Parts: sequence; C-alpha cells; structure tokens
Amino acid sequence: MKMNAQNGIIESDFLKMEYDYIEYYVGMAKMVVYWHVKALGFKVVAYCGPETGYPDRCSYYIVKNDIKLVITSASQPSSYKIVSFVDLHGNGIKRIAVKVENVAGFFYKAVENGAIPLQYPETLTDELGSVEQASLKMFDDNEIVLINYDNYDGDFIPGYKNVEDEWHTAEADTELEKIDHVACVLRLNEIKLWEPYFNNIFYSRTVKQFDERRLTEAKKIGILLKVLQSEDKQITNVLVEPDDKTQSQVQLFIDQNYGAGIQHIAFVSGNIFRTVEMLRANGVKLTKYPDSYYNKLADKYPELDVELLRKHGVLCDVLDNALLFQVFTSPIGDRATFFYEIVQRVNKYEGFGLDNITALFNAMEAELNLKPHEG
Repeated sequence: MKMNAQNGIIESDFLKMEYDYIEYYVGMAKMVVYWHVKALGFKVVAYCGPETGYPDRCSYYIVKNDIKLVITSASQPSSYKIVSFVDLHGNGIKRIAVKVENVAGFFYKAVENGAIPLQYPETLTDELGSVEQASLKMFDDNEIVLINYDNYDGDFIPGYKNVEDEWHTAEADTELEKIDHVACVLRLNEIKLWEPYFNNIFYSRTVKQFDERRLTEAKKIGILLKVLQSEDKQITNVLVEPDDKTQSQVQLFIDQNYGAGIQHIAFVSGNIFRTVEMLRANGVKLTKYPDSYYNKLADKYPELDVELLRKHGVLCDVLDNALLFQVFTSPIGDRATFFYEIVQRVNKYEGFGLDNITALFNAMEAELNLKPHEG
C-alpha cells in the first residue's frame, strides 16, 4: 500500500466507499414523503427546517432498511436554490451522497484527479458529535456529497430532530433493502465528458457497454449506455445518452428535465414478487411488457417459470445459474423524468440485465406514447 504524501492517508482507503443518502428537491416535501411512506413503505425518522434553525428549507430524512432518502422543499420564496431547481427540472434528485472514511483526503484527491469542487470540507457539530462533509459538481445542477458520520450519534446530521412519533409507518413490508445502482441520462456526446470524471472520482472502471445507436439502417433503439463500477462493486453508476437520429424516452427525459440528470435509482428487493404485490396494492403504477417478451423468454429458457414472471410483470435475465429480476415504476412525478427500478439478484447474479434493455425501452416508450408496442 502507498502513502499519500500530502495527507498521510493510505491510498487503499479511498476504495472504501458506499452509497449513503439520496436527496430530492421537490415542490412540496411533505406530500412526496407521504407517498414514499404509503406507497414504498419508508419510515420518517428526522426533520430539518425553520423550527430547527434552517429557515430556507423543509427536509425530511426517511429510511427503508439501508436506503436513506432526504426529501427537501423550499420553506419560503427566497430559498432560490431549491425553488429554481424545481422550476427548471421539476421534482428530481439534487444530491447523491457517498460515505467515505476520510472526507478531506477523498475530496482533495478527487479534485486533484479533475473533480470540480462545490463545497470544501466542513465539519457540522452539535451536542451529539460531528459530521464531516464536502461536495463535488455533477452534471448541470447535481452534486456528489462526501460524508462521514463516524463521530456522530444522532439520527442523521446536525440540524435534524427526530419526528418518528409524528408519522405512521405502513405495517406491510415492501422488502426494499438497499441501493443497487444510480442511472443518469446525458446529452449527446456527454458520456465522453462524464465517464472519466466519474471513474476518476470513484476509482471505478467501465465494465459494460451497450451500444444501440442508429449508425446504420438496422432497427435499433438509439442509445449508448455504459456501466461504471467501483472495485468492491459498492458503487455502480450507469450513464446513458441518446442518439441524435431518434426520439426516445432518453431524449424525452432530457427535454422534460431541461438537461442532464439522474433518471432512476435502483433498489434491491429481498423478494421482488412480494414487492410487486405490495406496490400495486399501494397504488404504484409499474411498466407493463408485451406477451411477446415472455413468449421469447419461455422459448429461450424452458426451465424458467415464465408464467410467474408474466403474472407479476417482471423482467428476467439469466447468467449461467444466476438470475436478475427487474421491474420499473412509471415516472413518479408529473414530468416524464424520474422513476424507480426494483431488482433482485438470485444466486449472486453480477450482470446488468443488458438483454432486457430493448424490451424495457420499447415498453416505456409505448407507455409514454412515443411509439406503439411492437409484438
């Protein structure tokens, strides 16, 4: 192992990182929180706002097992950073937080590797301890937050107070466990910019590419997709950009988000069929797939219980003896932008379901009235 001469940190320590929380900027936080509680089974843990000394915002910290979300809205018109983001992009993700062992060391190394600094390392303190954090620029209006809670005993970070007694949590378990990956939509040619940027920050590498650009007259869905993964596979970022020759749901995201941004977050489920049942019972709309997809799946994998997949509307990818199950919600807001993916990895499946991308995109585009289903 090598020592970093600047700060004495062991270089291998930079590889120890994991997703922490995801922060949304929305028009009305309380309503979005309510939906996550009732539809997805989250628990409201803590609140930050004017009552806790932060007059510009109302933020709710909500959790489901290892999934941590922060839902934030402006508490007054002068909260221009929040208001302007929502006006431009609609309800959407503002920040992805990554837990690291040494915020300052990680931050300065990332900047040395080309990252754009937004918030230099700072320490937040209260009677329960201290939290270190910093942030780096991402895309048009997004941020990567670096955070460490090792010296803090509170629910989240200073400024938040516990409000668990004020919210009722749904009794039925939706089986959502942790964040699997983050998917981002970029403009044409932006992958060339952000791929090395991400890899330099997260010490990740590009492990898969799916190229369906319409370079010829052949029938293709018109996207370029790359999967970037850290060495320990705790951080997986998916970058997608559209082709300039087709109107796709990727281009629709860019149009309605008014630029590049985070298209979806994938959650791991412990039992995807139970999750699907619960989400539908809670009123969550899921993307539907044509019978032709399941007919082809049955022909290709006769030993697979395709009727179970068809019944629940679940996609499946097979890699040796391992399986990936996938479902996708419709966009959760009024714009055709952000949605959730739910996955279950069976027998240590480590692939990325690339064989399902065409089925997914065709189904989503049919649902968004971009083109009809093709059976």
